Amino acid sequence: MEYRSSIIFFKGICVKRLSATESDPKTSHGHEFQGVKAFVDLFGKPEGGEKITIPTRFIYLDDENQQSAHGELTFYDSRWNKPHRSAEYRLYYTTNGVTESMYTDDCLIIAKDSNDEAVVIIAKSESNVLSDILWLFGLSQDIKVGKFIHVSAKELDERPIPSCASWILDILGLRSSTSKDYLAEMQERFGEAFPDTLTFSAFARSKSNYINALNASADDVLYDWYNTEDYLFKIFEEFLLLQRIEKGFTPDSFVKYALSVLNRRKSRAGQSLENHIAQIFNDYHIAYSRTPVTESKSKPDFLFPGIDFYKKESFPSQLLHMLGVKTTCKDRWRQVLVEANRITHKHLLTMQGAISVNQTNEMQVHNLQLVVPKMIHCTYTKQQQDWLISIDDFLLLLKDCQSKITSLV
Repeated sequence: MEYRSSIIFFKGICVKRLSATESDPKTSHGHEFQGVKAFVDLFGKPEGGEKITIPTRFIYLDDENQQSAHGELTFYDSRWNKPHRSAEYRLYYTTNGVTESMYTDDCLIIAKDSNDEAVVIIAKSESNVLSDILWLFGLSQDIKVGKFIHVSAKELDERPIPSCASWILDILGLRSSTSKDYLAEMQERFGEAFPDTLTFSAFARSKSNYINALNASADDVLYDWYNTEDYLFKIFEEFLLLQRIEKGFTPDSFVKYALSVLNRRKSRAGQSLENHIAQIFNDYHIAYSRTPVTESKSKPDFLFPGIDFYKKESFPSQLLHMLGVKTTCKDRWRQVLVEANRITHKHLLTMQGAISVNQTNEMQVHNLQLVVPKMIHCTYTKQQQDWLISIDDFLLLLKDCQSKITSLV
């Protein structure tokens, strides 16, 4: 499933990281995005003390929630009429729920649309949603200052838009959504309840660009499968939530239901990723065991070439591999270190972009290799990119070991 648009056209996009003086009311009460040359390129140069007022849609995004608000941006030169001082352009924003949610180091994306109005997107620092947005526009997580980019409708239309970006564009009304078609099909197939995770993952793959993992790069396939399921999950979940809301709640039942929704989201995301990578292993005829029991009742997500080989003390440990799977790492990556003691060099697959350098350095110290889809590599620093491996790289490693195992048997 490619989330494409044929009607999007941003005249320009300005991207920068938020500083404390722009986002922290304890540091500054100016309510301003401090001016950079990119703002001049985007909105034009205010002349003669002019203040340019731009109708604006504000959106704040993190991995769990979204907020939106309408307001204005005002662009002006704070040093106008001071001939002995260089211009200092500032972009004033109206206070709203979105601007009150932003923090230092969040990513600010300001887009000017074809109507000369603005869209302000603030994405939480180090979130998956930020990685998706930056990948969409071909940007690196290394952005430290403003950067002005022209993105044409043709360029956007040629890129597969990830679920997050599709969701953003739907919110803005910048593309025609096909969600109703998918909802009708899911209602007919699943009724008014989610099916088991394997069934829903298989359904998502049937709606994706790739029916078989061998048809393209495994990195592209996994990214597409995972985001397709995430997109379909949100459509169907919204339908189920609205159905439930119509029935009403008591205070206790509301809390209970809200917790069940949050738990389902977290559980489904992890199982979805495992289901799709397992299908890739199946398509490539890679031998593995899924969640086998090893020492101290640990259960690595994937063990290669399988638990029976692992339990044979005579089997060479250098031909054993394990893969942990986590949609986001945070501090939970350390859980992988105590799984499968026979394997000293472990692998961890994640969809998270822009993990801190300190954390990836610590992973290297503990012999943990991070496996990340190739298109997310750009969200890491150059030094980190040199160390990361892609899913295609990991498959090559497994196939090489499998060929060696075949010669031993």
